[in-house]
Amino acid sequence: MSDENIIARIRQGDESKLMAIYRAYRNDFIFWAMRHFSCNEEIAKDVFQVAITIFYENIMSGKLSKLSSSVKTYLFAIGKNKLHENQVARERDLKIQQFEQDKIKDGFQLENLEGETSEEKEGMYKMLEKALIELGEPCRTVLEMYYYQDLSIEELATKMDYKSTDSAKTQKYKCLTRLKKIFQESVLGIKNI
Repeated sequence: MSDENIIARIRQGDESKLMAIYRAYRNDFIFWAMRHFSCNEEIAKDVFQVAITIFYENIMSGKLSKLSSSVKTYLFAIGKNKLHENQVARERDLKIQQFEQDKIKDGFQLENLEGETSEEKEGMYKMLEKALIELGEPCRTVLEMYYYQDLSIEELATKMDYKSTDSAKTQKYKCLTRLKKIFQESVLGIKNI
């Protein structure tokens, strides 16, 4: 049966054709994904499931009516794109985790001001407060919830209505980076006077 006939049968509701495609290419995809993307079997299985779902949705929506390649090539291309997205997200998460491991509680080493006078410490804390105000919303709230209220990333994502914990981590990282920049400019500005 040609690929166009398979697509037409799936569009007409013949789920047996979709299941046949699923069974025919699943193991090949899993092996290929694990080999080329260094992912584990569970991720490869999940991505293949997503590829099948997108394939089905594209057929049912009319977006896919004729293939310029084989069904296998089409599925693997979808899977390849999803695996690439997954890999980029994993790399971003590793960078964020590394940053989290390297940072000190507030990211500015204010707790380690040994040898500084109490006035100098107080001045640094005031500069941090000013930097937080200059930072603005929603960053100020994100950082205060995480660092001062000790909310977990999951709690922060929920309270701030982020789509996922990854979104919350990314936002917190961006906010902290901006705060550091504002704070450092403030410190350098005072020291250069």
